[in-house]
Order: sequence, then structure tokens, then C-alpha cells
Amino acid sequence: MPRIRIQPGRILALLALLWAGQAMANSPTVRVSGGDDAVQDNIRAHISVSSEPCDLPAWRERAMLRNARQNADRGLRALGYYRAQIDARLERDNGCWRLLVDVEPGQRVIVREVNVRVTGEAEEDNAFRQIFVNRRIRENEPLIHSHYEDTKNLLVRTAADRGYFESRLREHRLEVDADAGEARIHLWLDSGPRYRFGSVTLEQDVLNDDLAYRFIPFTEGDYYDSRQLISLQQSLNASGYYASVRIDTDPDEEALRVPVHVTATPRARHGYMAGIGFSTDIGPRLRLGYENRRVNRRGHRYNTELEASPVRSGAGINYEIPLDDPNRERINLSSSFQQEETSTSESERYRVGVAYLRELRTGWIATTSLEYEREYFTIASQRDRTDLLMPGFELSRTRGNHPIYPTRGWTVSGKVRFAEEQALSSVSFIQVRGRAKAVMPFLGGRVLTRVEGGATEADEVIELPTSVRFFTGGDNTVRGYGYQRLGPRNDDGEVIGGRHMVASSIEYDYLFLPSWAVAVFVDAGNAYDTLNDFEALYGYGIGVRWRSPIGPIRIDVARPSDGRDPFRLHVSMGPDL
Repeated sequence: MPRIRIQPGRILALLALLWAGQAMANSPTVRVSGGDDAVQDNIRAHISVSSEPCDLPAWRERAMLRNARQNADRGLRALGYYRAQIDARLERDNGCWRLLVDVEPGQRVIVREVNVRVTGEAEEDNAFRQIFVNRRIRENEPLIHSHYEDTKNLLVRTAADRGYFESRLREHRLEVDADAGEARIHLWLDSGPRYRFGSVTLEQDVLNDDLAYRFIPFTEGDYYDSRQLISLQQSLNASGYYASVRIDTDPDEEALRVPVHVTATPRARHGYMAGIGFSTDIGPRLRLGYENRRVNRRGHRYNTELEASPVRSGAGINYEIPLDDPNRERINLSSSFQQEETSTSESERYRVGVAYLRELRTGWIATTSLEYEREYFTIASQRDRTDLLMPGFELSRTRGNHPIYPTRGWTVSGKVRFAEEQALSSVSFIQVRGRAKAVMPFLGGRVLTRVEGGATEADEVIELPTSVRFFTGGDNTVRGYGYQRLGPRNDDGEVIGGRHMVASSIEYDYLFLPSWAVAVFVDAGNAYDTLNDFEALYGYGIGVRWRSPIGPIRIDVARPSDGRDPFRLHVSMGPDL
């Protein structure tokens, strides 16, 4: 007969779980009837019985009911109901009890007068005028206490943020005539004088002072604005030169100035990167990188990267030089080598380039570039070499509410480049490319949409290297098809790529666990030479998403519309935007 081994620890744990489950099942609850949803929600927010025991003693019942009525009244007054009828009683059942609150809200108080004024130097400040325009308390609307408190706090906070350090709230009155059902609001802020920025000192030992002080978005004598200090801290943190930034201020009441002292601690000079990844387009991938974050005190820096995979391998270096506005303007000098072998082509590409990048005040990034590229390529039976000197221009912008899993956001980019046979190039062409992607909430999940396209003006497709031709198919264009296996074909049925391309996608995903989501999607697109040759192909399927510690990972199963494969597995990594 087998011996049964009793483990006291496990038995105690099981009993504790059973006890906790029973306690959760038998706990006091609150049920509210009467009034609309807002009334009931606010009463429940003001009444808490979760800490009370199920065996509530009779001597405590009266006090608990009295507190419940008082708290329900507070919840109703917060919404403007000052003459409500409230009844509270206990109902015992199944070893515990519930609190029943019945309300008749009655007449709601209406705001009849709103008197909000600002005196002092802030009287002409546009920031306060915006408060008056956008205020939440308005005449002839129901009284909501939180709107009054929000407006009062906004006046005080705006004064502090904009340098009115001697401001005082001279009057803040909320008068309620419950019998008449009317309220009057009086708010008066006396701002006093507005302070200005005083001397600015930046304590750091990374960059030349001339360059470091260019990160400061204000000068001595400018009106104080806390947003400028936030911008300064964000600029220094985003620059990549500093590990931490501390800003100290000490307002001078006599001079009406705010001296600013900034302490910036440098990042380590050298940085190293190693990473592994996988996608069905290129297989397993190894990446190694090195970064020198400060070559000199002029802010120069560079990074190198090596990538190896069965499909694509290469190496590159990028040297960055900051310009007049170091966080928004720079020059990149770069060089790279890339070797790629797909089912449709082989290529070896050598490239050197220079790019001028500038972040515009609107948030768009404008890139003007000049690249020289030599490529050896094989497509179908064609073997060739091209030399291209390509000027280019690109505009791009990305906005999202989360860097890893945005629920709302978008990214847009557009690029044009060209080459001229008479200017150090083997072939003449002009090409435009565009891409847009958006994420938005829908039915508790997200909808992700994507559209991209490109068009090339050239005499013959066969003169263009693989880097200029368009192919589709794969993880990032049309799932259900292999990587770069869609496009115009030659007489032997081999894919040779096309002048133009269009692809789009719509996807819906839903989080069923904190880090896991299920998705359904449809992709469409193809590469083509002329509109008459265009044939849209589709891929549709389902997938799962994992918000892993190293970024989003997608696993999809897709079926192609032409039935060439029953289904295809796609695995990819990377941000949604």
C-alpha cells in the first residue's frame, strides 16, 4: 500500500486560500437606488464598508448607518444636490450584510453667478485669459464642486508656474442657497509682480561651455516659465551626453529674479550592445554594437554596428556632429556594407553618405542627404553592377502615448531620391516612397492600420539595382507570402521586382492577459510596373502578441489569397510605431 506523505505547509496554505475565498465571497456590500448613474457612483465612492466585519455588532449598527447617510449626503452635495432625501438600512443575508441606500436627489443647485478675476501683472497674461475661456464652471449650469476646486487650483498653479511668486488668492467663496437652488462663485487672484530668469549656471564637464549652453531654451531676463525648465531638463536628458540632470532655483524677492543652477552628471563614455532576434524574413539575427558617446568636447560621437543572419549581414558606422541647436540639428556621416541573399535576388552593397537632420518646430524631422552607393546584384539570370549618386529628402514624424504598447498614435514618413546618369551614376531615376501607420482604441482593444507605397520613374526596370526595385511579401508587407516573393515576373516566372509598390494592412488585437494579446488581420498589396499589371494579393490570419522585456514579439499564422500555400508562419519583433 503506498504511503501518503502529509505536508503541513501545503495544508496550511490551502486552508488560507479557502479562508480568503470565503472572506471575499462573504463581505459587506453597498447597493444604491435612486438618481442617475453619476449620483449612484459618487455615493458609492464616498461610502466604504469593505473594512467592516460580517458580524457587525448591533451597538455599532446605528453609528455606521449615521456615517453612511452623512457620506452619501457629501457625495450628493459634490454634484449640487443639497436637498436630497436619504434612507440607509442594513439587510442581513448569507452570514453577512449589505447596506441599502435609497436616495431622492431632489432639486439640483444651479450656478447663477461666476465672478473670476485676476489683478496685478497677470491681468494681461494670455495664460490666464485661456483659463477664463476654458473654465469648467459656467453660469446657468449645475453646480459641481470639483469644477470649482479645479478652477481655484488652476489659478494658483498657473501663477506659480509663470513666476508670480507673490500671488495671493484674495477671495475664494462658494455661496449656496439651498432653498432657492442657486449658487454664486467668487474667485480673485492678486498675482503681484512676475519674476524673470536670473543668472544661469550649468555645472558639467562633458562639452564645451559654448555648446552646452545652447541646450538652454531661455536667457537671463526672460519671464520665468516652469515649462522652460522642464524643456531644459528634457533636452539635456535626451541629448545622450548626461546620465542625470538636476535643476535648482532660488527666487530673489528683492531683484524679482530666479537664478537657475543646473548640475549634469556625464554618462559613461563607452557603450556596448549585444542582441539576438528572430524573424521569418531573415531568420535568427545577431547584433553587436559599440558607441563612443563623446569623442571630444565639441559633442562629436559615433557608433558602429555588426549584424549577421542567414539572409542579411553587414556592418556600418555613423559619425554624428551637433550643430547650432544640438538637440534639433546635426550632421551624420555614415558608411556601411550589406550583403543580402533572398529567394529572388542576391546583392552586395557598399555605401557612404552624409545627411543633415533637423527637427522642425512642428515636431517633424527633415533629412537632406547625399549618398553614393555601389551595388553588385543578381536577379533571376541578370548579373550587374551599378553606381549611384543619390541626393534625397525625407520628412517623418511619430507620435504615440506609449513607447512599447501604444493605444493611440501614428507615424508618417515620406522620402524622395534620384540619380542622374550624367552625374556619377549608372542609371537615371527618380523615386518617391511613403508610409503611414496609425493605432487607435476600439472595443476594448486596438485597431492598427498601415498603408505604404512607392513609385519610380525609370526607363527600364532591369537597369535598377535591388535596392531601388520594389518587392513585397513577408512579415512587414503582405503576410501569407514569403519575403520579397511578390512582384513582376520575367518570362520564366521568376520574380524580378517592379517600379511601383502599394501595400496596406488592418489589424485588431485584444489584451486577454497583462502581457498577451490575440490578433486578427488582413494584409493586401503587390509590386508592379504599370497600373494595368497591378494585381492585389491578400493575406489574412490570426496571431498572438507578447509584450516581452525586450520589446513586442508577434507570432502570426497567415493564409495567402492565391492558395499557393495552405498557411505561413510569421515571427517578428519591433515597436508598433
